[in-house]
Amino acid sequence: MRREQSKLYQKLVTASLATSLALTAVSAAAYAEVSTGAKSQVTGSSVNASELVPVRTVAEALGALIEWDEKARAAKVTKGSTVLILKIGEKRATLDGATIDVGQIVQSVNGNMYVPLGFINQTLTSHIGWDNKQNKMIIAADDYAAVASSFLKELNQGNMDEAVTYFGPGLKQKLPPELLKKIWLGPQYFGHLKQQISSQVDKNAVHTNVTLKYAAEKTQVPVEIIIRFDKNGLIDDFYIPPILPSVTFNKPLYDNPTNYEEKEVVIGDGEFALPGTLTMPIGEGSFPVVVLVQGSGPHDRDSTIGAVKPFRDLAVGLANEKIAVLRYEKVTREHNLKVALNPKFTVKNETVDDAIRAVEFLKGVKGINPKKIFVAGHSQGGYTIPMMINEDKNHDIAGTIVLAGPSEKFPDAIVNQSEELLKRLKSLRKPTDVAEQSMVMWSNIAKYVNDPEYSIDNLPKEFPIPQQAYWFFEQRNYNPAEVAKNQKGPMLVLQGDNDWQVPIAQFENWKRSLQNRQDVTYKTYPKVTHLLTEYDGVSTGTDYYQPSNVPLVIIKDIANWVKNFVL
Repeated sequence: MRREQSKLYQKLVTASLATSLALTAVSAAAYAEVSTGAKSQVTGSSVNASELVPVRTVAEALGALIEWDEKARAAKVTKGSTVLILKIGEKRATLDGATIDVGQIVQSVNGNMYVPLGFINQTLTSHIGWDNKQNKMIIAADDYAAVASSFLKELNQGNMDEAVTYFGPGLKQKLPPELLKKIWLGPQYFGHLKQQISSQVDKNAVHTNVTLKYAAEKTQVPVEIIIRFDKNGLIDDFYIPPILPSVTFNKPLYDNPTNYEEKEVVIGDGEFALPGTLTMPIGEGSFPVVVLVQGSGPHDRDSTIGAVKPFRDLAVGLANEKIAVLRYEKVTREHNLKVALNPKFTVKNETVDDAIRAVEFLKGVKGINPKKIFVAGHSQGGYTIPMMINEDKNHDIAGTIVLAGPSEKFPDAIVNQSEELLKRLKSLRKPTDVAEQSMVMWSNIAKYVNDPEYSIDNLPKEFPIPQQAYWFFEQRNYNPAEVAKNQKGPMLVLQGDNDWQVPIAQFENWKRSLQNRQDVTYKTYPKVTHLLTEYDGVSTGTDYYQPSNVPLVIIKDIANWVKNFVL
């Protein structure tokens, strides 16, 4: 359960972290100032393709690496796979090995190289202009990649006063320059960002997202940074995913796109609205629906870990059974930075609130049976199922599914997890140093949380992860199995025997605690890991990076349980 939780603890660290354009003038109204990111006309700006602009200033703002050869009087500009070589006094340049016309002679003014604006836009696939009065670059309103690159340049150079001008009003209020400087630990963790390797722009129902990859000073693999823009083109959040091996996901054999259609939806509203995917079976009907709720950590809607996407598998698999599925980006991923800036963020805020909003949303969706809305929680999502039942004031949840969910108090569950991993590593004769260090940390966390001397009003200063102390102490009296004892409503508890993150002891505790309830169904699966996929060996987490899918038997068991529900 908590392997991914360690990333949640680092949120303040990790958060604190086209085609070629024609060489023609573009209306200044289509541009935005770099310093503000605002989508408005810039008075006096130049968008003339022949306007000479400083190469280093513009190229670095776009994420390029500039290397100067004094002897040759030449500059090498590298951005992604593009390599541009410019020489002072020459009218021709080299682009990826081919000779091209610059349009004018490359000039040197006060030690700076200048080339035509249109040439930069063409070769670096950007959409920028130049403000002569203020002597600075301006960026087209729709060139999100350029704005994101320029923002990261300011962060990279420590220009926090300039960096915050890219923020929307809400983020700007929460994150002033002095705080941004404090939490931006990029130089400490991956060093100076050197060269932009790639940029990708995509949109969901809430944000326009720019994913930038950089070669960095201290890492052997690229650093990925996701910049999220609001509807006004201002930065609303940014997120640095953990650096992990590159792996490939394989679709399951039971994925039949002719059996379903997927719709982009929005869960909730306001500052923390979440984009999601509603997978609807093809055909007319009043379909039952399952809401999928992720485990700990900043998960995407597919609950992607390594080469596994269990929530996507469940969605397409259940669609074959005429069951709709709703999954959504977790708030700690879509709004990672804003969440990290809330010192009193709770597990309810993290997991429960959005699940309840999802249920409320589904009640009004055409084709969904509002009397058959089920919630399935994986890992931490399963741990909070009893909390969700208590929050379901209108009794809209027809039934719940616990997928590898802890049944004990959180400190006890994470110690149980650490013990299980250590035991497995020893049995495989694998190195245990990291696991032993982790065990010490979790044991210390449990010791503090269980100590009555401390509370949410008196947090221990020595807490191993101080920025998350409130999160732990706020829920310390919550015991999911004990809460569930006094609840009613169909519940299905599924567990893999090969799960080290939520060991089988947690499943047995569900059964023991709920033995007097007649509305709970239990099932275990011999080879199934924490990610709900099968593995023939002893799972220790490295298996997550091997492509695998949720077995059909789990999907069938969920489908049969849902279909057997009687109003």
